[in-house]
Amino acid sequence: MMPDPEPSAMPHILVADDEAIAAMALERFLTRKGYRITTAVNGIEALEFHKQDPADVVVTDIRMPRGGGRELIASLRSLDEALPIVVMTGYMSLNDEQGVSTDDRLVVLQKPIEIERLLQVIKDFTGT
Repeated sequence: MMPDPEPSAMPHILVADDEAIAAMALERFLTRKGYRITTAVNGIEALEFHKQDPADVVVTDIRMPRGGGRELIASLRSLDEALPIVVMTGYMSLNDEQGVSTDDRLVVLQKPIEIERLLQVIKDFTGT
């Protein structure tokens, strides 16, 4: 039987969402799938957490009080332009990113999130 992987060896996912229930549900689901999760309630907190313990993938809502997703994405990109980011939103259409430029390191998912689709995007980004 293989020992549990060291926590530092597990891909680190930072979830930024002001909806506590949604963040907790994502945290439970992704933890069960073998990821190390940090949750933040807004973009300012998420940026601080990322500076202290850089994430392998950031999953963020767009609309949050105190540092929304757009500001968080801009700040994260200034630190690491290749950081994989998943944007969750109930407001933007996939054809109208409203100031969020998508590329192969940024994926936009519509709310309600299809959890298996999110998991596949994270697996693709982390190679797990």
